[in-house]
Amino acid sequence: MILSGNRAVAYFDILGFKKRIETTPLEIISSDYERIIIQTDGEFFIDNGQITRREVCYRYIFSDSLFLIAKEDTEESFVDMFSYAWRMMQEFIVSGFALRGAISYGEVYANIDANVFVGQAIVDAAVLEGQQEWIGAVVNDDVIRRYSNIFENNDIQSEVLRRLLPIHDVPLKNGKCKEYHVINW
Repeated sequence: MILSGNRAVAYFDILGFKKRIETTPLEIISSDYERIIIQTDGEFFIDNGQITRREVCYRYIFSDSLFLIAKEDTEESFVDMFSYAWRMMQEFIVSGFALRGAISYGEVYANIDANVFVGQAIVDAAVLEGQQEWIGAVVNDDVIRRYSNIFENNDIQSEVLRRLLPIHDVPLKNGKCKEYHVINW
């Protein structure tokens, strides 16, 4: 399967992972890591008496780097990916894995079968993650502009999103702070 076009993309880095690898048996780390991933994997619902899982975004993990890509360039798909990121962040932090991340929006090419992922949105998310000096995740202004309709509506979903994406002064590695919308974990 090939994705090509604009998408929301999230990138997360597990902070202190190198130290954890050096000090914790691999069996414990891998067990904890897999448990968190499985617990947050998709959306579950009952369909004709059966528990069914709906994949809400594409997720790619390599060591301590986690990427999420919205399935489509739609408001619903962004909300699905954001909801996944929010739940995943909570679960990781509660389990003792500190995360730092960023969500961006832009051009993406992904060949799912060949594990090839490139694009400006991926680069922007990774760069923005690396500029921060805290445990948390920011949302690039491009995301807010692209999905402005869902933040401006007066319905319950918009109200929830506004509360889950407040504006906060984020500490940066250059010693300064910058206001961003952040994931309220």
